[in-house]
Amino acid sequence: MAGDKLTKAETENRIRTCYDLRFNSNTNFGHKEWIEYCHKEYGDKSEQQYTAYFVKASQQHKDSWKELLEKQLTPATQELIRLLGDENPKVRSDAVKMIYRYTGNEIIKQEIDANVKGDIHITFGDE
Repeated sequence: MAGDKLTKAETENRIRTCYDLRFNSNTNFGHKEWIEYCHKEYGDKSEQQYTAYFVKASQQHKDSWKELLEKQLTPATQELIRLLGDENPKVRSDAVKMIYRYTGNEIIKQEIDANVKGDIHITFGDE
């Protein structure tokens, strides 16, 4: 029934099923397919509740990727520090560039080749 509350284990099982169908299978399993699956397999909750399971599965996926990447930060940082002490100035320079890039401080240089054909008219105010 739509009013019956699922146990925590049942809810987690549905979220795990959604996660597996979306991220561990070789299918293009999106929101629409999940809702159809829920109506067919369960048929006991609203589309809003099925969507909540879908969102929770997405959050779990995002969290697992974030955790995986965060575990790689320490080894990557240690390698950059090691490269900063290298005898080769090119290696040290590349390490500095990588540090700037990873911290969001990268200076991007772009060369622009522009040609203007015709007249440019500029007016200020009421002219």
